[in-house]
Amino acid sequence: MIDLNGKIVSLPLSGGINSAAVLCWLIESGMKPKELHLYYAHFEEHSPSTLAFVHRQMGEAKRYFDNVICTITYNSVLEFFENAKMIPHPRNSPCSRLLKIEPMVTHNSIHGVQVDLIGFVRTEKRRIDAMNESRGASDMFMTKAFPIEMFDEEWCFEIVRKLIGWYPFIYDIRSIDGKRLFKHNNCLPCKNMTIEQMEAVAYWFPIYMAKAHELSIKLQVYWGRDADAYYTTFGKPDYESDQCEVCKFD
Repeated sequence: MIDLNGKIVSLPLSGGINSAAVLCWLIESGMKPKELHLYYAHFEEHSPSTLAFVHRQMGEAKRYFDNVICTITYNSVLEFFENAKMIPHPRNSPCSRLLKIEPMVTHNSIHGVQVDLIGFVRTEKRRIDAMNESRGASDMFMTKAFPIEMFDEEWCFEIVRKLIGWYPFIYDIRSIDGKRLFKHNNCLPCKNMTIEQMEAVAYWFPIYMAKAHELSIKLQVYWGRDADAYYTTFGKPDYESDQCEVCKFD
């Protein structure tokens, strides 16, 4: 176990279950960082209870640690896409990079963070390996630690339930066979979602999906991996209606 006593520690909160579990792990460890930086990039498109969940975590952290520095930024991924005039391909994530990762890296550098705690669990070994392999110049003086990599996500739910008391209700939405429909508390919808996941957003969070589809119509682009599947499910807008009478005959 990495020793965090007397260290300047960063714990990026995603609003999801895994990063909350890292905070709970740190509380139970009994270690006392010199500074604990809790950084959260909020998006309007996060599920309705996410911001309250993060505030609860920050409040609990202040109960257990002497020096907690809380930072919250406020963003809209729909506004970001509209300004950029595109919805990115699932493999390209400028929204995460520009609105979350780069500001957080700058924050950590300014405050001299020594250890960055990442909430990957044991099913995410490939992500851990990829992150270790891609360490850049900004990581020269900072250690990335994965304190819950030996646990699974059910452990995360259990420890968060025990120490925080609750988590966003999106995780308790289940299919008929009892499986969680939403495994992550991402933006609704996220550009990485499959059609099935976006259908779940449309059913459980219809206002969110309606706003996203409105942007799709405005930008004349689709969400997800497959244009045909998207437009078959949500309907393809009639772009020709904006053409002049002459162009319609071309």
